[in-house]
Amino acid sequence: MRSWLPVLRERRRYLAIEVEAEDRVRRTDLAAEIWNAQTSLFGDLGAARNRLRIISFDGRFGIIRYSHQRTEECRAVLATIHTIGGTRAAIRVRGISGTIKAATEKYIPQSTLQPDENVRRVDSGLVSGSVARVHGREIDLCPDDRKMTEGSGTRYVGLTSFDL
Repeated sequence: MRSWLPVLRERRRYLAIEVEAEDRVRRTDLAAEIWNAQTSLFGDLGAARNRLRIISFDGRFGIIRYSHQRTEECRAVLATIHTIGGTRAAIRVRGISGTIKAATEKYIPQSTLQPDENVRRVDSGLVSGSVARVHGREIDLCPDDRKMTEGSGTRYVGLTSFDL
């Protein structure tokens, strides 16, 4: 089956969410609760039009994809959820973005992007900070001085192994 041209595809948006709950929340429980809330608010047809899908969820922070024209409806669905898997919970929308990368970089805290036990540090003359990702010779660095990335729309500094 051939994929559609980008012009013909349906546009999407991404919600960065934070789940505050009394106990650990599983992804399957969250997905079931979102589906139940959608169908009770909008019926099957409205739920199908929203096209809500959980892209990632780590137990506290997550990213949800939805149809770009359904922002208010999707926020309303998340606002009606008060229990997830029998545990009292609240879902807070941290932000909306057009790409997964931007939603992750802007709205998901850095501590959840990299585990504490695997933190690597770079201390050179011009820049110092924690390594977020290494891909070949490219290094994404989260600098200690937040003023370095101010106004750039990202929280990382790109380096290569030759810069060190």
